[in-house]
Amino acid sequence: MAVAESPKEIRKRIKSVTSTKKITKTMELVATSKMKRAQDRVQAAGPYTAKLQEIINAIASGGPLDLPLLQPRSQVKNVALVVMTANRGLCGGFNANLIKMAKVEHKEQKDQGRGVQLHCVGKKGLGTLRFQGYDITRSIVDMPDKPTFDDARRVTDPLVAAFLKGEIDEVLVVYPHWMSVGSQPPTVKKLLPIEPPKVEAGKEAAKKGNLDFIFSPSANEILSDLLPRYVTQSMYTMLVMSFAGEQVARRTAMKSATDNAQEMITHLTRTLNRARQAQITQEIAEIVGGAAALKK
Repeated sequence: MAVAESPKEIRKRIKSVTSTKKITKTMELVATSKMKRAQDRVQAAGPYTAKLQEIINAIASGGPLDLPLLQPRSQVKNVALVVMTANRGLCGGFNANLIKMAKVEHKEQKDQGRGVQLHCVGKKGLGTLRFQGYDITRSIVDMPDKPTFDDARRVTDPLVAAFLKGEIDEVLVVYPHWMSVGSQPPTVKKLLPIEPPKVEAGKEAAKKGNLDFIFSPSANEILSDLLPRYVTQSMYTMLVMSFAGEQVARRTAMKSATDNAQEMITHLTRTLNRARQAQITQEIAEIVGGAAALKK
C-alpha cells in the first residue's frame, strides 16, 4: 500500500514542477519567435526558386539538352543519401521521424544492390545513425540557424563533384518538406540528376504559343551556369525548411510539456489541500479526545 505524502513533500514537488513549467514556457516562446522568422525565409525562397525553374523550363522546351547534371545513369550503382536533422533535441518526434525514413530509404537502396553513402547534416542524425552501426561518409554538424547559400554550397559542392566524376549516380535528400505550419512530413527528394522540367502541353501551351528562342550564348552554356545554381537553391530551400520544421516541432513539444506541467500542478495543489484538511481534522480529533480524557 502506497504511503501518503506529507504536505511538505507535496510542496517540494509543486515547486519543482513550477520551475520546469517556467523553462518549457520560455522555450516555447523562443521557438515561436524563431519559427516566425524561419517561416519568412521559407516563403522568401519560393519566388526565386519558381523563377529559376521557369527559366530552366523555357530553355529546356527548345529541344534536347546534353548536360551532365541532367543525364540519368543507365545503371545506378552508388547513391548518396543526405539526412537532414536538427542539432538539438526537445522537439518531439521531429528527428526520430527523419531518421526512420532515412533508414527505410537506406534499406530499399541496399535491397536493390546499390552502394549507399550516408551524408548527415545535423548532430542528432549523425549520433543516432553512427550509434546504430551505420557508416557515415560525411557529416556537417555546425549548420547555423540561419543558413545561407554558402552553407548550401558546403553540402552540394562535394556531391556535385562526385556526381560529375561518376563516383555516385544519384543524390537523395531526406528532409522535412514544409507544406504549412501544421504539416512538415519527412520527404525523400532526388537532387541529382536533375529531372528535366516537363514542357507545358495542351491549353496552357496553346495560350502561350509556340515560341522559338534564339540563345546567345547557347542553351547548353546558359544551363551549365544555371543548373549548379538550381542545385544550390534547392538545397538552401531544404535547409530553411528543415530549420522551420524543427522550430514548429519544438514549439509543439514545449507547449505540450507546459500544459502537462500545469495539469500536474493543479493535481498536486488539490492533493495538498486534501492532505492539509486531513491533518487539521486529525489535530482537532486529538484535541477533542484529549479534552474528553481530562474530564474523566
